[in-house]
Amino acid sequence: MSLFDEPTAEGTSKLIPKGVSTAGAEGLKIFGAGAWKLFRLLRFKRLLWIGAILAVVAILNRGLVATVETGTFQVRQMIVTGELSAKLEPGMWLKLFSNIVTWPKAETFFFTDSEVSGEEIDRAIEVRFNDGSLCDVSGTLRVVLPISEQQAIDVMTKYGYADYTDLEQKLVLPVVRNALRLTANLMSARESYSEQRSDFVFWTWDQIQDGVYETEEETRKVVDPVSGQEVTKSFKIIKQDAMGNPVHQRHPLEGLGITLTNFEVKLFDYTEKVRAQIGTQQSALMAVATARAKAQQAEQEALMAEAEGKANVARARYEEEEKKIRAIVAGQQRLEVGQLDRQAAAEKKQEQILLGQGEAERKRLVLQADGALKQKLDSYVRTQGLWASAYSKRQVPSLIMGGGGAGDTDTGSTDFAQMMQLMVARQMGLDLSVPKGATRGTQ
Repeated sequence: MSLFDEPTAEGTSKLIPKGVSTAGAEGLKIFGAGAWKLFRLLRFKRLLWIGAILAVVAILNRGLVATVETGTFQVRQMIVTGELSAKLEPGMWLKLFSNIVTWPKAETFFFTDSEVSGEEIDRAIEVRFNDGSLCDVSGTLRVVLPISEQQAIDVMTKYGYADYTDLEQKLVLPVVRNALRLTANLMSARESYSEQRSDFVFWTWDQIQDGVYETEEETRKVVDPVSGQEVTKSFKIIKQDAMGNPVHQRHPLEGLGITLTNFEVKLFDYTEKVRAQIGTQQSALMAVATARAKAQQAEQEALMAEAEGKANVARARYEEEEKKIRAIVAGQQRLEVGQLDRQAAAEKKQEQILLGQGEAERKRLVLQADGALKQKLDSYVRTQGLWASAYSKRQVPSLIMGGGGAGDTDTGSTDFAQMMQLMVARQMGLDLSVPKGATRGTQ
């Protein structure tokens, strides 16, 4: 049994010394029970005092110290002097029962309808286009608050925003709403749906960053995309400076140290009537575009056919001209070839004449030099050989007696041989006699 447990009868009996009388034992039991009740009462009061002291400490602690959580900063206003100070870094600092306002360092601003955000509150911003059509625009924006202590204090003192919710509703929301509405006024609902959707987002973001545009009205004649008729319309246009840049009005966030980033348009929620109108306009534009495309195609085909015909004519002319030129060239070539052939023949003739003249002159000179002795000797030898061969085959007597006596002699043969020699020598102009005074060894 511990010191704080209530004693039982058995436990109390164990504490009574041996030898004590029954009356004494009962007295000791009564005394023990009374002592326990007194102890228990004192222990309860002590616990109450401890609890009270802890509660006071806790209350005093909340009033004495504040904690800056990560991702936030705090602005403190002293309870007596009203002096303001800010703490931007996480950690504890003295509160001293002063008023503390906690701000987020960055927060996402939602301007979305309930379908996009999943909340019951519809925060989409309604805009009106220059054709009178209405649309709810949904999106988000990131708000980055000041990064210096003085700017954090100025947000509350100089610009009068009590907390972030107050700043979001009185500053951020109007900035985004004005930018969206002015941008919508620069175009029609159909244009925001189709060809100028990117312009809508760009112009809105440009105005959120630098302030809304200064605009002016301009009247000009335009061609209606559906009817194709020229009409006069008034348009709001963005003023531009001398460099061609948009002119902005003063930005409400200027000097606050607040930065807006990550702008995104998530949804264009056109009314049912506007959607039907846009659909009709798109269908009409598509029909017009199709008709124009077909007309342009037909015109293009006609131009192509005309161009092809011209090309064929030009091609035929070119081919005929080519044939003509080829014939002229061929005739010219033949003429030139004939001239070349004639020149070649003349040159060949002249060459043959010159060769003949040269050969004749050579022969003349040879004859003049030796009287054609070689030719004459060759002819003489051949002639002698021919008649000698024939003469050798004549019929002669079997017995011939020589001398000047009587009897059969072959004087005819001898005379014939001498006659042939003289005739040939005379024909060839050969002089076979040996000059007088010459010997066989001289000439």
